[in-house]
Amino acid sequence: MAIDVDKDDKVGCAYYIAMDETLVLEEDIPMGGIEAVDTLLLHVQPTSVIIPNRAPGDLIELLERDAHRFDDNEGSCSGQGAYVLRHIVSAQFDYEAGREALAKADQGPSRPDPIEVLALEEEPVQSIGSSVHNKLMRLSEKINLESCLSIGCAGAVLIDLERRRTTEGEGPSSEEEENGTFQFLVRSIEMNTSTDTMLVNGDSLISLQILQSELHPNPQTRSSNSSEPKAKEALSITGLLQALASSAQGKKRLRQILLRPSTNIGLIQERHRSIETLLHVDNGEVVRNMRRLLRKLKNTKTLLLHVRKGVDRIRGQLSIRVGDWKALLRFAMVSAQLKRSVHTLKGASGIEIFDRIRNEVDVNRFLHVGDIIIRTIDFQLSKESGYTEILSGASDFLDGLRREFADVCRLLPELKQSVVQEGPTEAAEFILHCTVMPPLGFLVAVSLDPNTGEGVYHGQHHPEGEWMMCFISDDMVFYKNQLMLDLDSQYGDLPSRIADEEIEVMMALSTAVLEHEGAILSASELFGELDSMLALALAADKYNWVAPTMTSSNVIDIVGGRHPLQELLVPSYIPNDTTIAGGEGTGRSKEARGLAPSMLILTGPNNSGKSVYMRQVALIVYLAHTGSYVPATRATIGVTDRILTRIATRETVVNDESAFLVDLKQAAFSMNFATRRSLLLIDEFGKGTTAESGSALFTAYLTYLLDLGVERPKVIGGTHFHEVFNNGLLRPGKDVAFAHMDVHLDPDAEDPDERITFLYHLLPGRGTSSLGVLCAATNDVPRDVIDRAEAVVALQDRNESLVEACSSLSEGDKQQLEEAELIARRFLELQVPNSGRGQGEGAMVREMLQGMLTLEEVGTPRL
Repeated sequence: MAIDVDKDDKVGCAYYIAMDETLVLEEDIPMGGIEAVDTLLLHVQPTSVIIPNRAPGDLIELLERDAHRFDDNEGSCSGQGAYVLRHIVSAQFDYEAGREALAKADQGPSRPDPIEVLALEEEPVQSIGSSVHNKLMRLSEKINLESCLSIGCAGAVLIDLERRRTTEGEGPSSEEEENGTFQFLVRSIEMNTSTDTMLVNGDSLISLQILQSELHPNPQTRSSNSSEPKAKEALSITGLLQALASSAQGKKRLRQILLRPSTNIGLIQERHRSIETLLHVDNGEVVRNMRRLLRKLKNTKTLLLHVRKGVDRIRGQLSIRVGDWKALLRFAMVSAQLKRSVHTLKGASGIEIFDRIRNEVDVNRFLHVGDIIIRTIDFQLSKESGYTEILSGASDFLDGLRREFADVCRLLPELKQSVVQEGPTEAAEFILHCTVMPPLGFLVAVSLDPNTGEGVYHGQHHPEGEWMMCFISDDMVFYKNQLMLDLDSQYGDLPSRIADEEIEVMMALSTAVLEHEGAILSASELFGELDSMLALALAADKYNWVAPTMTSSNVIDIVGGRHPLQELLVPSYIPNDTTIAGGEGTGRSKEARGLAPSMLILTGPNNSGKSVYMRQVALIVYLAHTGSYVPATRATIGVTDRILTRIATRETVVNDESAFLVDLKQAAFSMNFATRRSLLLIDEFGKGTTAESGSALFTAYLTYLLDLGVERPKVIGGTHFHEVFNNGLLRPGKDVAFAHMDVHLDPDAEDPDERITFLYHLLPGRGTSSLGVLCAATNDVPRDVIDRAEAVVALQDRNESLVEACSSLSEGDKQQLEEAELIARRFLELQVPNSGRGQGEGAMVREMLQGMLTLEEVGTPRL
């Protein structure tokens, strides 16, 4: 993954997916800054990141936060980071060089040859009608050539791929061990655009728990340099739904759907129809059968990658594992069964995913592939031997070689007798047997003499001379004599000829399978899409979610909404309603305006559920745009282009910014990027500074959003700055509504835990108190602190001066002050002798001082 940020905070990005052999470019993100980079890192989850040497400091700090740490002395990696970070020369991010490299790399699916990157000093000819110009014209149909930063990043990625291909033969690099697995070719180039995609930035993904990763529990996995993920998905929306997918393709597709929620109502409604069909009561058994079939599928891209690399002999065995061929055979069988299951679904006609499976999955083609594999691989013999074995009958020539070799092997006992007869009689007991070992050929096994380390007999006193020792194994020594050499010259090449013919057979099988590669991958993608819809349908059935109504109106109307994660962690969950509407834009009539407030302000006690409610609304809106059902009784969701949050403050030790500064940056990002179709969540903004400054900033923030008029976004905010409303700084109106979470108070209860009962039910109107002191009492704060806090709150309620109250003394303080005053007065009354320093006078003075400090009773000095 390559990232570049210019001086105006425009962000460019390109990354390579080794498994798909695809180069992906992101459109340049204007004013994206490090917030956009953080979001891209969450989306892509790279194993390696490259940036130019001229990268800004804040980008370097952000990337170094989660990068591998390297030991300066040994160059070893601590393994705690999620990716390897490398700085390269800025010239490799040049736009012109990147554009020409992309044109050269865009060879189409029929040209799988490795790309060649143009040197920076070359001057390509781009005259109209030239081959380079034609390639650029074709390239412009799939990517935006005006995204200069991203194209420069793509050029840097292509140069890095060329470097990896060059070093592939040297074994795994120190960065990654995947060089020996992938060929790093570019077979397709794609560009992700923001069209029809909801923007959910990195802060929102984390604070809403859409993504929530944690370090892998195995420390060895965390410290390795392999491409295995070093983190796993914790409790999150992604983790919740991915666990319901049955196949690797389905999990991958579901993640893509979740990270790119759509604003295309047609696409969303198509997914809703798919889920509705899968939830139909008459399709229950068919759906369960499809899930069972999908669990049998392995990642076909990995399987075909192994096939595409070809086969060779490694220590006498074929390098493609028999399990890969078995998985491909299973894919062919499962494809036929899945297509048959889709045909039996009721109500599936006219729904794109099911129609495509019925029309595009060529079962006969896949069964032909399976038939070729069955007629080539001997699975039973392979299971017994642990190696990939060629079935008898797959090749007549191979069968003939095997028969000839078998005939030779049957002669081995006779060969032993010939060797024994040629040697002395006493050597017969030491000549064990004759054997043939590829590639060593024919050998004589003789008992080992432990004293000499040689065979007991090895041709001593033989007319042909002593035998040539080849190797020692256990208690045997293997030799070659003239007979063995003669057999080698006549039959010795049989094992190598058999191995070569096996390779030819396997290459022919690989070629036959790869002829259908496109169809297999296409079907695999369709099955991944089907699996993702099955996962969403299972979630809807398991968690009681309903289909939302999508509308072009700028409204959010939720009845009985629930938090999809929180409700799994509590015995019972209290649902709540939400009704807000954003600005209507300049093209709408006045009659259509003002149907619902655009801003909902939540107040009330701490720990009463305000933050959960805010996240709940955002997650329902988010899930609706992924095409999923939502946790609610009923929901009407208007198209929302962005979900922006000021909720969680993410701090790290490498970030020298204060919590308040981080909050300000999140708020600024929300104000700069919000549109009338955006949803903003503002939770306790301004709490990181003084109450006066915080409340002023909070009021100004909300006022700015309200003053946008017909372009105002939808806002849900929570605060404890009651002075904002008590002083009339923000008054309720048609565009602003107030609500609070209901609580039941019992001030007479002795147990602090029984004084307040949270009901988690949203009520209209403003809460008058945050009940912070009571919440502190229920959380085991010491009683002295609680009493003092209650006293201060009482003074505030009576509008009394806190300065005077804090300057007044307690009874204990008064007593200590009186004692100190008496001691001081006694000291002033002491009559110290004026005589010299005679013997005993020092002791007398000390005794006087000691008596002065001793009080028999408070207020009664000892005389």
